[in-house]
Amino acid sequence: MRNLKNILVCLDGTNLDDSLLEYSSVMAGFFSDKATKTTFIHVAETNVDSGLQKALEDKVNKLFSLDCEKEVVIIQGTGAHHILGWDRLKEIDIILMGIKPKSISSGVNATKVLNGSLCSVLLVPVTNHYEISRVMIPLDFSESSLRSINAALRIKEHNDIEIILQHVYYVPMGYGSTGKTYEEFAEIMHKNRIKEFETFMSVNKLDASQLEVVYTLDEDHDPSDNIYALAKEREADLIIIASTGRTKAASMLIGSTAVSLVRYDKDIPCLVVKDKEESLGFFDALLKI
Repeated sequence: MRNLKNILVCLDGTNLDDSLLEYSSVMAGFFSDKATKTTFIHVAETNVDSGLQKALEDKVNKLFSLDCEKEVVIIQGTGAHHILGWDRLKEIDIILMGIKPKSISSGVNATKVLNGSLCSVLLVPVTNHYEISRVMIPLDFSESSLRSINAALRIKEHNDIEIILQHVYYVPMGYGSTGKTYEEFAEIMHKNRIKEFETFMSVNKLDASQLEVVYTLDEDHDPSDNIYALAKEREADLIIIASTGRTKAASMLIGSTAVSLVRYDKDIPCLVVKDKEESLGFFDALLKI
């Protein structure tokens, strides 16, 4: 994952910003250098005045400790629509956004930002746990998976983290026509995925000693629950998942797995990695149609 020089942190103006700011300060240090600029954006329906600006600036200076250029921006409007319409959004390399508890919010704005942004998005639940020691990555052997792994390796340059790769596979419909049982076909699928993983590692020149891989049989064709279950079991501090990226159109949209994943209990931060250049290229192409 390339150096992220322009970071956007979305603030809602409540005490929930406190944990987001402290967590963002840690994560920004992993992905950036001292040339980084971090912008803090707040969408306010009313009360867009100097008092609110000063209060947010004071909170940022107190809780965001990374030594970098900082700017607090307040725009008048409501929610995700105005964040996505912000005229400087194309400059941003990654968006960090808080996820509120289900009792407070449905998460609609976070999902809209996730789907509508051209750059990577880090969704952060309310937390006082700022250490990253174990990262989990859903693996499908694609270029998108490689982007996720590279993001984790970037963190590993700063922290000696464990990186757990999980490949979720399933037995296809019609397996019975082969004359094999479900269990027999599942074993064949498992062995094939191991070979595919070995090829993936070799082609991309990845060091197997830095990674652990787990293969999970998905019996209900819903990989999200398998991903979340393993993340909880292994006490992951962060899930990294890439956008689909198999086509130009897909780079604009997060796969259904990612969207489903962040709709769970929302107690594990989730970094959704996108290829910004590919997304911008597709967006520009759309404007010419």
